Amino acid sequence: MLSQRLRTARKAKGLTQEELAERVRTTKGTISNYENNHSTPPNDMLMQLADILEVTTDWLLGRTDDGAAYVATASAQAGQRSLDELLQEKIDDPDDYYFLDGYLEASEEEKKEIRRYWYDLKKQWKTRQVRETRPPSLFDITEELKKN
Repeated sequence: MLSQRLRTARKAKGLTQEELAERVRTTKGTISNYENNHSTPPNDMLMQLADILEVTTDWLLGRTDDGAAYVATASAQAGQRSLDELLQEKIDDPDDYYFLDGYLEASEEEKKEIRRYWYDLKKQWKTRQVRETRPPSLFDITEELKKN
């Protein structure tokens, strides 16, 4: 609950993980760990995050839904986001980062091949009616490859 609400509130405020980290004097990796449920902020950090994001600690922890009105309003006010902001969202997630790593620098031919492979894979999933399960993350796969 905390990880989802923290990410929602951060995005509603229009902040990147790095910007939020600067405001609470920590690292982008720490914020990423909180948002990906790899770690939990200590109480003093939780209070700082709530203050900066203008929500209550009770809302962040899922004890109340009172903060939801603010987040929905802020999200609506944010309106259309730039392509850079959308891309930053993907880069903030370690799994998406590893998936997208090198894509922007790839040649047009390489990009076409990646997209073609992706569409074929999605088509195979549909024809096999594969139910989505929780596969290992790209980060986990990468770490496993580094070990070998």
